[in-house]
Amino acid sequence: MLLRGQSVPENANMPYRRWSERTVALVTAFFAVADKLGITQEKRESLKLKIDGREVSLQVVLKAIAYHSREEYSYLLKNLTENSITTIIATNINDEYALSRFIEAKLIENEAVAGALIAIHKHLEQIPAKT
Repeated sequence: MLLRGQSVPENANMPYRRWSERTVALVTAFFAVADKLGITQEKRESLKLKIDGREVSLQVVLKAIAYHSREEYSYLLKNLTENSITTIIATNINDEYALSRFIEAKLIENEAVAGALIAIHKHLEQIPAKT
C-alpha cells in the first residue's frame, strides 16, 4: 500500500497499538503504586545500575519505556515504513533488557512494587509477533 502511495488504515497494526497503550498504563500504575508505598521518584532516581557501560537509574529506564511506547511507537505506527515494526521490536528488546537488570538486582524489596515492576517486564516480553 505504501509503495502505491496509499495510506495505512487507522486500524492497521492494532496488536502493537494495544500493546503499546498497555505498556504506558503499566508504567503509570507502577509509578502510582511505588509513590504510595514510599518508593518515590527521588528514590527511583537513586536506584542505579551500570547497564551497557553506563550508569542509569530505574526512573530513567521506566520513563524511557513509557516515552517509547507513548511517543515513538505511536509515530512509527502512524508513519509506517518497512522498518517500523523492526524498530519497535529492537527498541523494546533494549528496554526489556534494562528492566530485567533492575529486577535481577532486587533493589526493590517491597513485594507490591517489585511485582508491578515484574508485570511491566512480563508485558514487554509479550510484544506481538511480527507478521
